[in-house]
Formats: sequence, structure tokens, C-alpha cells
Amino acid sequence: MTVDIPERHGYAMRIPVGALPPNPFSLVPGPDERSVPITIRRGMSSRPLWLRTFGVRAGACAMNLEDIARLAQVSRSTVSRVINDDPRVSAETRERVLRVIGETNYRPNAAARSLASRRSRIIGLLIPQSMSDIFRDAWFPTMIQGCMDACQEADLSLTLLMESSTEGATVDRLIERTVRSHHLDGLIISTALLDDVLCARLAAERFPFLCIGQDDGAHYSFIDIDNRAAARLATDHLIAHGYRRIALIAGHADIFAAHSRRQGYTDALEAAGLPICENLIGYGGFSEHRAYLAAHALLSGPQRPDAIFAASDAMAIGALRAAHGLGLRVPGDVAVMGFDGFEEDLIQSHHLSTIRQPAWTIGRRAVEMLAALIADPDLAPLQEISPVELRPGGTCGCGEMSSPAPSAAMPGDVSGSRAHPATGAAP
Repeated sequence: MTVDIPERHGYAMRIPVGALPPNPFSLVPGPDERSVPITIRRGMSSRPLWLRTFGVRAGACAMNLEDIARLAQVSRSTVSRVINDDPRVSAETRERVLRVIGETNYRPNAAARSLASRRSRIIGLLIPQSMSDIFRDAWFPTMIQGCMDACQEADLSLTLLMESSTEGATVDRLIERTVRSHHLDGLIISTALLDDVLCARLAAERFPFLCIGQDDGAHYSFIDIDNRAAARLATDHLIAHGYRRIALIAGHADIFAAHSRRQGYTDALEAAGLPICENLIGYGGFSEHRAYLAAHALLSGPQRPDAIFAASDAMAIGALRAAHGLGLRVPGDVAVMGFDGFEEDLIQSHHLSTIRQPAWTIGRRAVEMLAALIADPDLAPLQEISPVELRPGGTCGCGEMSSPAPSAAMPGDVSGSRAHPATGAAP
């Protein structure tokens, strides 16, 4: 391939195929990591030089579809089909085009590719919580990391959308930003809310979306754990230890997961023939501080519970702080069971008994499932239940070891794990 440099120089540069770099460039006498070898000819004489490019490494070429098509001896439209993974290309032709793309280090223009495919390769992650809740709850960064890792592998970009509610004008604004603007190919909703109108609107628009969490009788795509069965498993475990006055510290009342965990708690009490006492139910909003206040009130009352099931590990730590502040021994005076299980240091330092859910895997699978929905708009809703695991520690009584104050971390081991018998297959 020969490229003419400006006429005033009187030279022509003969550049090896696949080594045409973008402007700006400069000629240098020796090789480096940002240069390619060329031969400059003037009349019958020649001399070797190197052409240095800026902003890219050697071999990153300013090639276009026409160049790739000419080198691969196919049409421009065939190259476009190969790049967009169109099945209407034979295996032999696809291999030839991909080989040329690899040899020239060709990178498709992102904007042109989006116009051709009508896809932005950007997905959104909606977190319908306040910013303070996100930073307090370790679930969110763990789940977001799983989403980011999956996006990186799939060559997708992830945009975070932060909203404190999904009602009225907020839903209208979200529909405008997601569906009407065409900036996103699909949306992951990180928290399933009771009576969520956003899901109904997105379904009516036939916009690809997936919810982390499920509602009763959901007809849309979701990934979740069986929160109700997992909470029953935790409460059954406390009952098996002989506790009879088991309190619950619940999360937000409008979040489906919190609602389901309360149902699992009451299911276990009813099955054991134990009364459901409203004065043994407090609300911590998935916050350690609010759970501390709720547990302090429960443990200071005239009929103190002998065990507490907290619907998140953060709330379980709040309950441990309250017990310690009141001079109570854990589990001698009151047992504590948490829920989440993905902060290993926290679990071990407090010997915390908990239900472990795979937050990172759920985030990763959410992206993979949404990508499948984007690729095939006619695909039936995808619904997946991830397994959980009971991890007994000292705070439930399995080790009969007194829990330290939450501010005084000390080494310890979780005494074992038990697979959840009521979950679906692992993703």
C-alpha cells in the first residue's frame, strides 16, 4: 500500500499493508513502541525510516470499512455484517474478514456502528434508593461490581441512574431518559418495589429490562433469591436452638425483598406453633443505626426477645451493638441472625450467623440476561432464582461463643455452612 505525503516533500511512502496509522504523525530515524517501519523512495534511491503515530500504538490503523473490504476481497456490506455479528455470512468469509481485522488492528467507529445497528451498547442500572442508603448498604457496591465485570467482558458500558422513587413524574422522566432518548439499549432495576408502576410502563413500551427482585405473579424478567424461603430457613434455625421469643428487624416496607423476608419469618413461627407478636417486630430500613434503635427498644422492653432475626447483616450489627450497650451476652442472653453474608471480614470478626446471598453473581447474571433480551426482543421473559446458604456462627448459638462488641473486631471462624434446600439451580 502506497500513500503519498504532501507534494512539497517530493516523496512517496510505501507502507506495509495493515500499518497505515492515523494523523497526526511524524518521521523518526529509529523504531519505538508507537512507530511502524516504512520505506521512503525518491527516484531510484530508498532509505528506511519509521513513522510515529500519536495517541495509539504501532499497528492501530486509520483503516475504514472500504480498506478492510478491499484487503479481504469482499464487499463493504459483508464487512459490516461480520462486525455486527450478522449470521448471513459464511464461515469462510467471516474468518477471512476477521483475520484482516486482526492483522490491521482495525477498530470500528463506535458512533457509526451504533447508527448501523441502532444500538448504543450502553445499558442502565437504576437504583431507586437515596444516595445515603446506597453507601450504607454493602449489597449495592457488591452487586454493582458484578454488573461492571460482566459489562467489561461483553464490551458494554454501564450507566447508573439514581432515583429516590419510581412514581408519577419520576417514572415519566425515566421513560423519557431510557426509552424515548434511545441512549440505552436496556435497563436493570436494582430493587423490586411493591406495586412498581415503572415495570408496567417499560413492559408496555416493549423496552428490554430486567429486575433484580420479583413481585408476586411477575410476568417480566428477573433474577432473585427466594427471600421468603431464605428468611424461613433463618428463623427455623433459631427455633431449632430452642428460642421461642424471636424478634424481627425488618427492612423498608415498600421493598419486595423486605416484605418477603417478613413473610418467611411469620411462616416459620406459624409452622412451629409460636405466636406472631407485633411488639416483637421492629423496622430498621436496612440501616445499622436505625436497626440499633429498633433493637435497643426491643431489648429494653418488659418482654425481652431471646433471639433477633435481622433482615440484613448491617441491621444485625446494629442489633449486636444494642445488646452490647445494654450489657447483654450474645448468644447467652439474646441470639442474633443476619442476612446477606458477602462481607467476610464482618462475618468473621463478629462470629455472625447469617444467610449468604450471591450479590456479585446476581449482578453479573443480570447483565448477561439483559444482553440476551436485547439481542432477541421476542425472547420470553427470563426468570432465575439464585441459591442461598445458611452460615451458622457464634451469634446464633452454634458455637456458644459470646459475641464481641461490634466496635472491637477480633478474629474468628464461621463454624460451617448449610446449603439452602428450597432454592433453584445455581446460575
